[in-house]
Amino acid sequence: MSVEVPETPERTRPAAVAEEPELALHPGPREYVKVAVVLAIATAFEVGVYYLKLPHALLVALLLFFAIMKFSLVVMWFMHLRFDSPIFRRMFVLGLSVAITVYVIVLTIFGALHALFLVALVGFGILAAAVALVVRSRSTRARK
Repeated sequence: MSVEVPETPERTRPAAVAEEPELALHPGPREYVKVAVVLAIATAFEVGVYYLKLPHALLVALLLFFAIMKFSLVVMWFMHLRFDSPIFRRMFVLGLSVAITVYVIVLTIFGALHALFLVALVGFGILAAAVALVVRSRSTRARK
């Protein structure tokens, strides 16, 4: 009677990488844990910032910053967008840009956001993120 030995990741990885070479670029569990720790720390900072006595515009700017940072980390690492085609990255950046723009417009229209500098800061941040992702995708393509 023969006993089947279950395949271990160490034994199946070379065959999987040979079949799909892009798997070699994916990080291991340690990197995912590091990203999860960064997300937890960012969430702790968000909660801490809320309890500080900050001007409303600054509070909104900081919370938007943390939201964008956490969104980017989740999308790039846990949704594996970092390893996918650049077109998917561009679609997420476009979606994020539209969502933040609509959010800032609604806050301004309803009078919750009075600081014009914050609107300009958010716009500059969106533009900087879009440029960074496009440059990164071009440099990734150039390396291939």
